[in-house]
Amino acid sequence: MGITLIADSGSTKTAWRGFAGDEIFVEVETGGLNPIYLSEESIISEVEKNLKPFIESVQVDRLYFYGAGCHTIEMQAKIQNALSIFFPETIMNIHSDMEGAAIGLFGHIPGIACILGTGSNSCYWNGEKMERNIPALGFIIGDEGSGAWMGKRIAADYLRGYLPKDISDIIEADFPKDITFFLKQVYQNEYAGRFLASIIGKINHLQDHPYLNDIKMEAIDIFYKHHICKYEKKGSPLGFVGSIALNMKNIIINYCKDKGYVVSSIVSNPLDGIQEYLQDELYPDIKA
Repeated sequence: MGITLIADSGSTKTAWRGFAGDEIFVEVETGGLNPIYLSEESIISEVEKNLKPFIESVQVDRLYFYGAGCHTIEMQAKIQNALSIFFPETIMNIHSDMEGAAIGLFGHIPGIACILGTGSNSCYWNGEKMERNIPALGFIIGDEGSGAWMGKRIAADYLRGYLPKDISDIIEADFPKDITFFLKQVYQNEYAGRFLASIIGKINHLQDHPYLNDIKMEAIDIFYKHHICKYEKKGSPLGFVGSIALNMKNIIINYCKDKGYVVSSIVSNPLDGIQEYLQDELYPDIKA
Protein backbone atom coordinates (compact mmCIF):
# COMPACT_ATOMS: atom_id res chain seq x y z
CA MET A 1 0.00 0.00 0.00
CA GLY A 2 1.28 3.44 -0.92
CA ILE A 3 1.02 6.71 0.96
CA THR A 4 -1.20 9.77 0.76
CA LEU A 5 0.80 12.95 0.13
CA ILE A 6 -0.66 16.29 1.21
CA ALA A 7 0.72 19.76 0.55
CA ASP A 8 -0.06 23.24 1.83
CA SER A 9 1.55 25.68 -0.57
CA GLY A 10 1.84 29.44 -0.21
CA SER A 11 3.88 31.94 -2.17
CA THR A 12 6.98 31.49 0.00
CA LYS A 13 6.97 27.86 1.13
CA THR A 14 5.21 24.53 0.69
CA ALA A 15 4.77 22.07 3.55
CA TRP A 16 4.53 18.42 2.41
CA ARG A 17 3.50 15.37 4.44
CA GLY A 18 3.17 11.76 3.38
CA PHE A 19 1.14 9.41 5.56
CA ALA A 20 -0.68 6.09 5.55
CA GLY A 21 -3.18 5.37 8.28
CA ASP A 22 -1.90 7.22 11.34
CA GLU A 23 1.79 6.85 10.45
CA ILE A 24 3.79 9.71 8.88
CA PHE A 25 6.46 8.65 6.36
CA VAL A 26 7.54 11.95 4.78
CA GLU A 27 7.72 15.51 6.12
CA VAL A 28 9.55 18.13 4.07
CA GLU A 29 9.41 21.82 3.16
CA THR A 30 10.09 23.31 -0.27
CA GLY A 31 9.71 26.75 -1.80
CA GLY A 32 6.25 28.10 -2.56
CA LEU A 33 4.58 26.94 -5.79
CA ASN A 34 2.10 29.69 -6.62
CA PRO A 35 1.20 29.13 -10.30
CA ILE A 36 0.12 32.76 -10.76
CA TYR A 37 3.68 33.98 -10.23
CA LEU A 38 5.78 30.97 -11.23
CA SER A 39 6.24 29.42 -14.65
CA GLU A 40 5.62 25.70 -15.07
CA GLU A 41 9.38 25.29 -15.54
CA SER A 42 10.09 27.02 -12.20
CA ILE A 43 7.59 24.75 -10.43
CA ILE A 44 9.18 21.64 -11.95
CA SER A 45 12.66 22.85 -10.99
CA GLU A 46 11.66 23.45 -7.35
CA VAL A 47 10.01 20.02 -7.01
CA GLU A 48 12.93 18.30 -8.76
CA LYS A 49 15.47 19.87 -6.43
CA ASN A 50 13.73 19.93 -3.06
CA LEU A 51 10.94 17.32 -3.02
CA LYS A 52 11.91 14.49 -5.37
CA PRO A 53 14.85 13.22 -3.24
CA PHE A 54 12.46 12.65 -0.32
CA ILE A 55 9.72 10.78 -2.20
CA GLU A 56 11.70 8.62 -4.64
CA SER A 57 11.65 5.63 -2.28
CA VAL A 58 7.91 5.69 -1.56
CA GLN A 59 4.83 4.93 -3.62
CA VAL A 60 2.40 7.86 -3.65
CA ASP A 61 -1.15 6.63 -4.31
CA ARG A 62 -2.95 9.94 -3.74
CA LEU A 63 -1.86 13.56 -3.73
CA TYR A 64 -3.91 16.38 -2.22
CA PHE A 65 -2.36 19.73 -3.13
CA TYR A 66 -3.82 22.88 -1.55
CA GLY A 67 -2.11 25.89 -3.06
CA ALA A 68 -2.11 29.67 -3.25
CA GLY A 69 -3.18 30.70 -6.73
CA CYS A 70 -5.01 27.40 -7.37
CA HIS A 71 -8.52 28.86 -7.39
CA THR A 72 -9.13 28.49 -11.13
CA ILE A 73 -9.18 25.46 -13.43
CA GLU A 74 -6.36 26.99 -15.48
CA MET A 75 -4.02 27.37 -12.50
CA GLN A 76 -4.96 23.95 -11.11
CA ALA A 77 -4.07 22.42 -14.49
CA LYS A 78 -0.72 24.21 -14.46
CA ILE A 79 0.17 22.66 -11.09
CA GLN A 80 -1.13 19.24 -12.14
CA ASN A 81 0.90 19.30 -15.36
CA ALA A 82 4.07 20.09 -13.43
CA LEU A 83 3.48 17.52 -10.68
CA SER A 84 2.42 14.75 -13.08
CA ILE A 85 6.05 14.52 -14.21
CA PHE A 86 6.92 13.23 -10.74
CA PHE A 87 3.62 11.44 -9.98
CA PRO A 88 2.48 9.91 -13.29
CA GLU A 89 0.41 7.13 -11.67
CA THR A 90 -0.89 9.13 -8.71
CA ILE A 91 -4.51 10.22 -8.24
CA MET A 92 -4.21 13.99 -7.90
CA ASN A 93 -6.55 16.47 -6.25
CA ILE A 94 -5.63 20.15 -6.71
CA HIS A 95 -7.46 22.73 -4.60
CA SER A 96 -6.94 26.28 -3.36
CA ASP A 97 -4.94 26.93 -0.20
CA MET A 98 -8.06 28.59 1.16
CA GLU A 99 -9.97 25.31 1.04
CA GLY A 100 -7.04 23.55 2.68
CA ALA A 101 -6.92 26.15 5.45
CA ALA A 102 -10.66 25.82 6.09
CA ILE A 103 -10.49 22.02 6.22
CA GLY A 104 -7.43 22.10 8.45
CA LEU A 105 -8.91 24.64 10.85
CA PHE A 106 -12.52 23.48 11.08
CA GLY A 107 -13.05 20.07 9.47
CA HIS A 108 -16.82 19.57 9.52
CA ILE A 109 -17.50 22.59 11.78
CA PRO A 110 -18.58 25.99 10.36
CA GLY A 111 -16.25 28.94 10.83
CA ILE A 112 -14.41 31.86 9.24
CA ALA A 113 -11.03 30.66 7.97
CA CYS A 114 -8.27 33.22 7.47
CA ILE A 115 -4.84 33.08 5.87
CA LEU A 116 -2.14 35.55 6.92
CA GLY A 117 1.16 34.54 5.38
CA THR A 118 3.04 35.97 2.43
CA GLY A 119 -0.44 36.68 1.06
CA SER A 120 -3.84 36.84 2.74
CA ASN A 121 -7.28 35.37 2.12
CA SER A 122 -10.45 34.33 3.92
CA CYS A 123 -13.65 32.36 3.51
CA TYR A 124 -16.76 31.30 5.36
CA TRP A 125 -16.66 27.50 5.67
CA ASN A 126 -20.07 25.95 6.33
CA GLY A 127 -18.65 22.64 7.52
CA GLU A 128 -18.69 21.00 4.10
CA LYS A 129 -17.57 23.62 1.58
CA MET A 130 -16.62 27.26 1.12
CA GLU A 131 -19.92 29.11 1.18
CA ARG A 132 -18.33 32.48 0.48
CA ASN A 133 -14.79 33.56 -0.37
CA ILE A 134 -13.64 37.17 -0.59
CA PRO A 135 -10.99 37.24 -3.37
CA ALA A 136 -7.40 37.77 -2.24
CA LEU A 137 -6.44 39.68 -5.45
CA GLY A 138 -2.67 39.34 -4.96
CA PHE A 139 -0.09 41.60 -3.36
CA ILE A 140 -0.51 44.54 -5.77
CA ILE A 141 -4.30 44.93 -5.54
CA GLY A 142 -5.17 43.07 -2.33
CA ASP A 143 -3.53 40.69 0.19
CA GLU A 144 -4.43 43.11 2.97
CA GLY A 145 -2.59 42.51 6.24
CA SER A 146 -0.23 39.92 4.76
CA GLY A 147 3.54 39.69 4.95
CA ALA A 148 3.78 41.20 1.46
CA TRP A 149 1.40 44.01 2.48
CA MET A 150 3.49 44.82 5.56
CA GLY A 151 6.66 44.55 3.48
CA LYS A 152 5.27 47.16 1.07
CA ARG A 153 4.54 49.52 3.96
CA ILE A 154 8.00 49.09 5.45
CA ALA A 155 9.76 49.36 2.06
CA ALA A 156 7.98 52.65 1.33
CA ASP A 157 8.93 54.06 4.73
CA TYR A 158 12.51 52.85 4.24
CA LEU A 159 12.94 54.46 0.82
CA ARG A 160 11.26 57.70 1.93
CA GLY A 161 13.39 57.97 5.06
CA TYR A 162 10.51 57.53 7.52
CA LEU A 163 11.79 54.45 9.37
CA PRO A 164 13.26 54.64 12.88
CA LYS A 165 17.04 54.49 12.53
CA ASP A 166 17.48 51.13 14.28
CA ILE A 167 15.04 49.43 11.90
CA SER A 168 16.44 51.23 8.86
CA ASP A 169 19.95 50.04 9.75
CA ILE A 170 18.79 46.41 9.98
CA ILE A 171 17.13 46.54 6.56
CA GLU A 172 20.04 48.40 4.97
CA ALA A 173 22.35 45.55 6.00
CA ASP A 174 20.55 43.34 3.45
CA PHE A 175 18.90 45.72 0.99
CA PRO A 176 20.45 48.85 -0.53
CA LYS A 177 18.56 52.09 -0.07
CA ASP A 178 18.05 52.21 -3.81
CA ILE A 179 14.67 52.87 -5.41
CA THR A 180 15.66 51.19 -8.68
CA PHE A 181 16.67 48.01 -6.83
CA PHE A 182 13.29 47.79 -5.08
CA LEU A 183 11.29 48.54 -8.22
CA LYS A 184 13.10 45.77 -10.10
CA GLN A 185 12.52 43.32 -7.24
CA VAL A 186 8.80 44.07 -7.24
CA TYR A 187 7.99 44.59 -10.92
CA GLN A 188 10.53 42.36 -12.69
CA ASN A 189 10.70 39.38 -10.34
CA GLU A 190 8.42 36.32 -10.24
CA TYR A 191 9.16 36.07 -6.51
CA ALA A 192 8.09 39.67 -5.78
CA GLY A 193 5.58 38.79 -3.06
CA ARG A 194 8.14 36.58 -1.37
CA PHE A 195 10.69 39.42 -1.55
CA LEU A 196 8.30 41.90 0.08
CA ALA A 197 7.35 39.45 2.82
CA SER A 198 11.04 38.83 3.55
CA ILE A 199 11.38 42.46 4.66
CA ILE A 200 9.11 41.92 7.66
CA GLY A 201 11.15 38.81 8.44
CA LYS A 202 14.26 40.94 8.91
CA ILE A 203 12.75 42.81 11.86
CA ASN A 204 10.29 40.30 13.35
CA HIS A 205 12.68 39.66 16.25
CA LEU A 206 11.92 43.20 17.48
CA GLN A 207 8.68 41.99 19.05
CA ASP A 208 8.03 45.02 21.27
CA HIS A 209 9.24 47.75 18.92
CA PRO A 210 6.57 50.51 18.72
CA TYR A 211 6.96 50.90 14.94
CA LEU A 212 6.57 47.17 14.29
CA ASN A 213 3.61 46.89 16.66
CA ASP A 214 1.91 49.78 14.85
CA ILE A 215 2.42 48.04 11.49
CA LYS A 216 0.96 44.80 12.88
CA MET A 217 -2.05 46.63 14.30
CA GLU A 218 -2.60 48.27 10.90
CA ALA A 219 -2.33 44.81 9.32
CA ILE A 220 -5.01 43.09 11.41
CA ASP A 221 -7.23 46.18 11.24
CA ILE A 222 -7.20 46.36 7.43
CA PHE A 223 -7.62 42.58 7.19
CA TYR A 224 -10.63 42.75 9.49
CA LYS A 225 -12.22 45.59 7.50
CA HIS A 226 -11.71 43.93 4.10
CA HIS A 227 -12.41 40.34 5.15
CA ILE A 228 -13.69 39.25 8.55
CA CYS A 229 -16.47 41.78 9.11
CA LYS A 230 -17.81 41.34 5.56
CA TYR A 231 -19.14 37.86 6.35
CA GLU A 232 -21.49 39.20 9.05
CA LYS A 233 -21.02 35.97 11.04
CA LYS A 234 -20.08 37.33 14.46
CA GLY A 235 -21.16 34.14 16.23
CA SER A 236 -18.81 32.00 14.15
CA PRO A 237 -15.33 31.06 15.39
CA LEU A 238 -12.27 32.46 13.63
CA GLY A 239 -9.25 30.41 12.67
CA PHE A 240 -5.95 31.62 11.22
CA VAL A 241 -3.26 29.89 9.19
CA GLY A 242 0.16 31.28 8.28
CA SER A 243 3.51 32.37 9.66
CA ILE A 244 2.44 36.01 9.91
CA ALA A 245 -0.69 35.05 11.86
CA LEU A 246 1.37 32.91 14.24
CA ASN A 247 3.86 35.73 14.79
CA MET A 248 1.00 38.16 15.53
CA LYS A 249 -0.96 35.67 17.64
CA ASN A 250 -1.56 37.82 20.72
CA ILE A 251 -2.33 40.94 18.69
CA ILE A 252 -4.87 39.03 16.58
CA ILE A 253 -6.59 37.38 19.56
CA ASN A 254 -6.93 40.65 21.48
CA TYR A 255 -8.05 42.65 18.44
CA CYS A 256 -10.69 40.10 17.46
CA LYS A 257 -11.91 39.82 21.07
CA ASP A 258 -12.48 43.59 21.10
CA LYS A 259 -14.55 43.17 17.92
CA GLY A 260 -16.67 40.42 19.50
CA TYR A 261 -15.05 37.38 17.86
CA VAL A 262 -13.49 34.27 19.38
CA VAL A 263 -10.30 32.95 17.76
CA SER A 264 -10.40 29.16 18.01
CA SER A 265 -6.93 28.43 16.63
CA ILE A 266 -3.86 29.96 14.98
CA VAL A 267 -1.44 27.56 13.28
CA SER A 268 1.54 27.88 10.97
CA ASN A 269 0.07 25.44 8.45
CA PRO A 270 -3.10 23.31 8.32
CA LEU A 271 -1.52 19.89 7.65
CA ASP A 272 -2.50 18.34 11.01
CA GLY A 273 -6.15 19.17 10.44
CA ILE A 274 -6.08 18.15 6.77
CA GLN A 275 -4.51 14.81 7.68
CA GLU A 276 -7.16 14.16 10.32
CA TYR A 277 -9.94 15.12 7.88
CA LEU A 278 -8.62 12.80 5.16
CA GLN A 279 -7.93 9.96 7.58
CA ASP A 280 -11.63 9.78 8.39
CA GLU A 281 -12.37 9.38 4.68
CA LEU A 282 -9.43 7.27 3.50
CA TYR A 283 -8.63 5.18 6.58
CA PRO A 284 -11.93 4.78 8.46
CA ASP A 285 -10.69 1.75 10.40
CA ILE A 286 -8.17 3.84 12.39
CA LYS A 287 -10.76 5.12 14.86
CA ALA A 288 -12.93 2.03 14.75
